[in-house]
Amino acid sequence: MRQDLCGKSRGCRRWFVVALVMGMALPAWSQTALPEGKGKDIVEVTCSACHGLTYITNGHNSKAEWGYIVSDMISRGALLEEAEIPIVIEYLAEHFGPAKPAASSSTGKINVNKAAARELVASLGLTDKEAEAVVQYRQQNGNFTKWEDLQKVSELDSKKIEAKKDQLEF
Repeated sequence: MRQDLCGKSRGCRRWFVVALVMGMALPAWSQTALPEGKGKDIVEVTCSACHGLTYITNGHNSKAEWGYIVSDMISRGALLEEAEIPIVIEYLAEHFGPAKPAASSSTGKINVNKAAARELVASLGLTDKEAEAVVQYRQQNGNFTKWEDLQKVSELDSKKIEAKKDQLEF
């Protein structure tokens, strides 16, 4: 029996060809069509360079959250010109934004006991460091019961959180 590159029979070669064809076809199948709009072409080219477009279409983030995500992607090497950044953020927020933030209630307040760090950044204007400190404190010490409890988070500017106390829910 004739042997091929695998050191096996022709059956191995057939499997190799099938695997090669599937490997080339899968990326095309995993792409999701984006809605038309200003910025679509930039998003397609820039974002699909590192991950599939389903990462975007499943996002459902607020404009502020998309801004945070775009900044994070740029810090990881995404190539966007300065003028393209607001176009991309606007496109993503318009087409893949939520009706309301995930940790918000029907009152529109942010639940500091459920919100992820990025939601705290987007909703309350906290820095990344402050938001991470809130989440870490909550994980180590349990839920907050009132806005004054947030003053126990040493990395958090208490004046900043006091100014936002009416936007908080526990």
